[in-house]
Amino acid sequence: MFNNRILELLFDLFRSMSVIVTFAYILSRINGIKYIFNRNFNKYEKVFLYVFFAILSILGTYMGIFIMDAYANIRGIGALVGGLVGGPIIGIAAGLTGGLHRFSLGGFTALACAVGTTLTGLIGGYYHKKFLKGQIKFKEGFIIGSFALVLEMIIVLIFSRPFALAVDLVRVIAIPMILSNAFGIAIFISILNKVKEEHQKIKAVQAEKVLSIADRSLPIIQSGLDSKSAAKIIEMIKEESSADAVAMTDKKEVLAFVGSGSDHHFKGEDIKTEASKKALREEKTVIIDKKSNINCNHHDCPLSNAVVTPLKIENSVYGLLKLYRNEKKISVLDIKMAEGIANLLATQIKLLRLSKQAELKSEAELKALHAQINPHFLFNSLNTISVLCRNQPDQARKLLIKLAGIFRRTLNRDIYQITLKKEIDFSKDYLSIEKARLEQKLAIEWNIEEELLNCQIPPFIIQTLIENSVQHGIYPLKKDGEIKISIKKEKGFLEIRVVDNGIGASTEDIDNIFKIDNDSIGLKNIKDRLQFTYGNSAELKVSSNSDYGFQNIIKIPLESLYERRKAN
Repeated sequence: MFNNRILELLFDLFRSMSVIVTFAYILSRINGIKYIFNRNFNKYEKVFLYVFFAILSILGTYMGIFIMDAYANIRGIGALVGGLVGGPIIGIAAGLTGGLHRFSLGGFTALACAVGTTLTGLIGGYYHKKFLKGQIKFKEGFIIGSFALVLEMIIVLIFSRPFALAVDLVRVIAIPMILSNAFGIAIFISILNKVKEEHQKIKAVQAEKVLSIADRSLPIIQSGLDSKSAAKIIEMIKEESSADAVAMTDKKEVLAFVGSGSDHHFKGEDIKTEASKKALREEKTVIIDKKSNINCNHHDCPLSNAVVTPLKIENSVYGLLKLYRNEKKISVLDIKMAEGIANLLATQIKLLRLSKQAELKSEAELKALHAQINPHFLFNSLNTISVLCRNQPDQARKLLIKLAGIFRRTLNRDIYQITLKKEIDFSKDYLSIEKARLEQKLAIEWNIEEELLNCQIPPFIIQTLIENSVQHGIYPLKKDGEIKISIKKEKGFLEIRVVDNGIGASTEDIDNIFKIDNDSIGLKNIKDRLQFTYGNSAELKVSSNSDYGFQNIIKIPLESLYERRKAN
C-alpha cells in the first residue's frame, strides 16, 4: 500500500512536470525568447527572467499534490533553472518568491518549503557560469536537481514540527519529488542547450554572411565611400541579408538605395525619418516598426519596417545603414546583422581615412600605417574564418575576435613605441590566425624573460619578423614548419631572436632585402626605425642557411630601454 502511494504520487508529479516542460519547449520556439537565453541580459531582460521563473516556481506549487497538510510539488524546477540561466540573484529572487508564496499557503512545512526553495534557486545560481560555458548537460542537470531536492527534504526534517509527522511526510514525498524535479530540471536544461546550439549555428551563418560582405566590399571601399561604391556595397548586403530593401546614407543625404521602393526612393534625397535622425543624434541602432514612421509619402510604398544603425567611427557617426522589410517584422537577427555589417564597414572607412592621413606624415609613419592595413593578411584571415564558420563555429568566433583585436590595437597603438608585452600579444593573435590557415604546417615556440615585458620598443618589429618567416620561410613547406621566438637579456642588450626552419634565402637575396624601398613594413624598415630610435647602438642581423632557414636577431641596448622608460 505504501509503495503504491509513492508510485501514484510519482505519476502525478511527472504528469505535472511534463506540462511545465511542454510549456518550456513551446516558449523556446519563440524567436525573442530563444535570443534572450543566449547572451548577457540587460535590466529589462533580468526583470523578465525573474518574473518568468518566479511564476514557474509558483505554478510548481499549484500543480503539486496536497498531501498530509503539505504539498508534493515541482516548485524547484523554476527556482533552480532560474538560477542557472539568470545567475544567483535571479535564482534567489525566483526561489524566494516561490517560497514566500508557499509560506502564505500555511501548513507545518511552510517555513521549510520557503527556505528550501530559496536555497534551490541559490544552488542554480552557483552553477550559472558552468551552464553558460556549456558544461551542464542532461546528466549534470539531473544530479544538481537531485542534490537540491535532497537538501530540501533535509530542510523539511530540520524546520518542520512535529518531527514525526515530518519524517512520515518525507518518506512518502522524497522519491517522487526528487525524481520529478530532477528530471524536469534536466529536460529543461536540454531544451535550453538545444536553443543555444541553434542560436550558435545561426550566428555562424550570420557571421559568414557578414564576412562575405566585408571580403567583397574591401576592394570597393578602398577608393572611398561615395554613391557609386555605396550602391555596390548595398547590393551585396541585400543579397546576403535577404532584406527587401537596403539604403546607405552619409550624415545628410541618401548615398544609395536598392530593393523594394527603389522607384520612388532615390539617392541624393535628404534624410527624412525621425528614426534616422535619432540614430545619428544618439549614435545607436533604432527600429522602425510602423509603416507611418518610414515617412514615405508615396501611396504604394511597400516598406513597413526597418532597422537603422549608425556607421560609427571613433566618437562620431559617418552615416547610416538601413535594412528594410515589407511586411515581416524586424527580427533580432536582422538587428545583429545590420550592426555587424555597420561595424565592419565603419572599420574599413576608418582604415581608409587613416591611410589617407598617412600621406601627410613622415615616410616612416606612412610605411607603418600601410603595414597595419595589410589587405593580404585581412583577405587570408577572412577566407580562413569563412571556411570554419559552418563546421567549427566556435573556432571561427575565436579567430574573429582575435582579428578584431588585431585591427583594434593597430588603430589605437602609439606609432613610435609600445610595451614588449603588447607587441607579443599582437604577434600571438596574428599567429593564431596563421596557424588556423596553415594548420599542421606551423608550430610555434616562445621563450620570454618576463621581467622584460614592460620594456618600450618600436611597434611591429617582432610581428614583422614572424610574418617574414611565415610568408617566405614556412609557407612554401608542405609540413613540419616551426618558428622559435626568444626574448632575453644578453650582455647588456635586449635580444629578440626569431628563427624558422623554412626554405630560407640566399645571401644575395638577403642583401637585396635591405636595399629595396617599398611601402610595407619589411626588414629594411625595421632596420631604419631601429637606427632612427637608438642610433648605431641597436642592430638587426638576418642570416639564412639550409639548417635553419631564416635567423633574425634584433639587439637593443638595455640602457636605452630603461632611459626611455624613465622619460615616459
